[in-house]
Amino acid sequence: MGITAKNLGTLVPVSDKSAVPTSTDPNKLEKEELELLLTLIKRSQFLGEHVEIVYNMTVKIQNQFLEETK
Repeated sequence: MGITAKNLGTLVPVSDKSAVPTSTDPNKLEKEELELLLTLIKRSQFLGEHVEIVYNMTVKIQNQFLEETK
């Protein structure tokens, strides 16, 4: 089996450099992910003992979200 001339027009490039994410860190959250976390926090209820932890975590998420929207 070989590639014939009629098949060459249907080949798709294996990699497209424009499709590569701008972040090289696979653990970095995308804007949409940060927005979802903030929405989930907004709609949730927390025990008093967790309020400070959730507040500090929310501030960090908001800061990351603002960096992503710049």
